[in-house]
Amino acid sequence: MKIKNLKMMVPGRMARVAMVASGLAALGLFALDRHAIAVGVIALMLALGLVAAFVGLVVMPARIPHGATLAIHLRGTLREHVSRSLIERLRGRSFPTLYDLRNALEAAAREPGLYGVMVEISGLQVGLATAQELHDLLAAVRRAGKRVVAVIDGDQASIREYLVAAGASQIVVNPDTALMMLGVAAGNLFLKNALEKAKIQAQTLQWKEYKGAAEMFSRDAMSAPLRESLEAIVHDWEEILVESIVADRGISADRARAAVGAGFLSARMAREAGLIDSAGYLEDIRNEMAREQPEKKIVELPRYLRHAAYKRRSAQHNRIALIHGIGPVIAGEAPPSGDFISGDATAAMVRDAALDDSIRAIVFRVNSPGGSAVGSDLVWRAVKEARDRGKPVVVSMGDVAGSGGYYVAMGADAIVAEPGTITGSIGVVYTKFNLGNLLGSLGVNADFVKTREISDALSPLRAMSDAELEQLNTLVGELYGNFTAKVAQGRKLTPEQAEEVARGRVWSGKAARERGLVDELGGLSRAIELARIKANIAPEESHELVPMPQPPMLLGMRVALIPAAMPWELTAIGEMLGVPGSWLPAMARLMLRGGAMLLCPLFGV
Repeated sequence: MKIKNLKMMVPGRMARVAMVASGLAALGLFALDRHAIAVGVIALMLALGLVAAFVGLVVMPARIPHGATLAIHLRGTLREHVSRSLIERLRGRSFPTLYDLRNALEAAAREPGLYGVMVEISGLQVGLATAQELHDLLAAVRRAGKRVVAVIDGDQASIREYLVAAGASQIVVNPDTALMMLGVAAGNLFLKNALEKAKIQAQTLQWKEYKGAAEMFSRDAMSAPLRESLEAIVHDWEEILVESIVADRGISADRARAAVGAGFLSARMAREAGLIDSAGYLEDIRNEMAREQPEKKIVELPRYLRHAAYKRRSAQHNRIALIHGIGPVIAGEAPPSGDFISGDATAAMVRDAALDDSIRAIVFRVNSPGGSAVGSDLVWRAVKEARDRGKPVVVSMGDVAGSGGYYVAMGADAIVAEPGTITGSIGVVYTKFNLGNLLGSLGVNADFVKTREISDALSPLRAMSDAELEQLNTLVGELYGNFTAKVAQGRKLTPEQAEEVARGRVWSGKAARERGLVDELGGLSRAIELARIKANIAPEESHELVPMPQPPMLLGMRVALIPAAMPWELTAIGEMLGVPGSWLPAMARLMLRGGAMLLCPLFGV
């Protein structure tokens, strides 16, 4: 009998507790009948204690009152997935995550006894695709007939925070909160002049003209091709915002377009523009809901997640593996902290899921700007092997899945991206820094003994010659050819079609869908739906999402020693570059190491 079928025969948690308690009770009664009083009393007490502990620690904390309201607080940086560290989670440093919010809001939409959802938004820092996914999750709860109220009460609210709130049926803004309806912008720092002043030379190669990832080191402003691609992306982003406001607020496209770029709006001005329903306070909404449901409670997110998890465990499920690929792609030794995709470790997770007969399909969540070519290729190969074994793989793209982030995804059975996802950037970039002039100005001299003129070509103490750069450019071109060939193979494109969408250009998820680089638009929920279809899981059957890996407690204790929050310096630098601060340790390692990379351009918005 297959392992999968054996697992389906294992009783649920409540049934297992009942079986053990019944066994202990039967033992106790048998012992009493045989006049073994002490043994009988102990067995009966153990049975009673087991039932009491299960009810007190599992059943009761998971119960919520009928007609309750779920309260969610969205503040600061929103992490993508559940921390590997149990201790870190108990300390609350990795909570809530986007993973938690999906679980809660999807359950809330299905919960017949839930009255509504109240979301407080204050200083939320997310990418456009994440904001769009949160918006869609709230809108699904609203469409299910629940009352959904979003309260914006930070000092100022970005257009992305407003997009999240627009998924609610009612938007309330603190009277002193300013809405920053500034349209959309994308740009970056350009360090060429600063590096020259520091006597540092950056030598870069790129395949091809749109591959602008190294322009921040080699130029003092963006190139025309990079500007062209970014202009297309910000146009798509603004259209996404306009379409959402039209659909959510019921105003005309012209009014919505004007509102997106209206500038700095007070709560009064936002109400007059039709963007919000009222100015007010979180406590006003709490009191109002208390009057509408006088004997019902407001349930906080941690308790509701316990409730949702308890309900999911009440029946047997088809298992779908969820693997997260978050941060820059690396090969070899991992940095000591931060988010990154280890080519070796991630490939091993994909292989483990492919070899597990209890896993019906794999969902691979990718939120990455790319990085190591070798690390990316290791993950691509593991995805291909999983498919060769008959295990469906569906990719869900987050805020960015570009260059190496696209490489790891392109071999899947299907790719799902949000319209605002940054993807593509199918190209290769090479960067090398020459510190020789800087050190020379400080009185430091370097001298080498070598067998060939080229032996010290990779030394940071000298620049590469034109001949060396030309030879290296040929190698980078071969990497580009391998990349585009695999794009053509994975996406079923001709070489000419693959070349047309490649050339290093970044695309929005919306544009990528139109060009065949992704299959569907949507969030993780849609990716899971496709995985169910490809695994032939019937609509009436339930499924269990299994995050991988499942670390032992000792690993969790080790990871807990690493600070969950990045230092403020990294957070500030990340904001300027348009990336999470937790990505910077891996990004710094990639940049300092130099070499050929599958890295997409980074730009703050």
